[in-house]
Amino acid sequence: MKTSRLTAPALLGGLVLGSLVAVSAHSVRSLASAGAATAFVASPTATADAPIPVSWGTADTGLRVVCFVVANTSMPRADRPDRPRVTAVGLELPGTLSGFSLLTPRDGSWRLVEGATAALPDHAKVTLDLAIVARGAGKPRKARGVPPGQPPDRAIGTRFCVSGPFPDTLPELGATTIERLLNGVVVEFDGVDGVHRGNDAGVWFPTAAGPRLIPLYP
Repeated sequence: MKTSRLTAPALLGGLVLGSLVAVSAHSVRSLASAGAATAFVASPTATADAPIPVSWGTADTGLRVVCFVVANTSMPRADRPDRPRVTAVGLELPGTLSGFSLLTPRDGSWRLVEGATAALPDHAKVTLDLAIVARGAGKPRKARGVPPGQPPDRAIGTRFCVSGPFPDTLPELGATTIERLLNGVVVEFDGVDGVHRGNDAGVWFPTAAGPRLIPLYP
């Protein structure tokens, strides 16, 4: 995920991880463009969806499979109805983790990057343990990634499945669920109108007042 050069309003304080327990889906808004680009990120079916353990015989490998859907709920631009696009999605996780693999999509249109750095507008850089990036993103003649105009629906959008050392518990939240992992989601948008080079980044907005903590795990 490329470093953003944009600016945006400062993070509203007072939000603590302990208040983020019961989440059924994540509404993402861009930061620099004041929410001109939006996305819906959710677990496959419900709040209680948990990572699936990967075993070797009776032994736990320590690996888990996590699936989630990303829908691009941005309003299509009048001048370019195929923009803005979701060109990357990443996760902030507690600790420093590696060993992730992209399981789906398998058509070669996306690739997984570990330890990606994302500079969110008006915030320090954050490290994403994993980022799933659209191949060819940033090439103006090739519209890659997730197109705009999709409804916030689990059945619509692009489904990603990733294997890796996802933690079994999360700070202040307890047992890991996919929705709790998605608290740390970061989405990259390309082709956003009115911002530098059309690039913007978005995070989860628990309320209309402001985004989640950045970084989520200091």
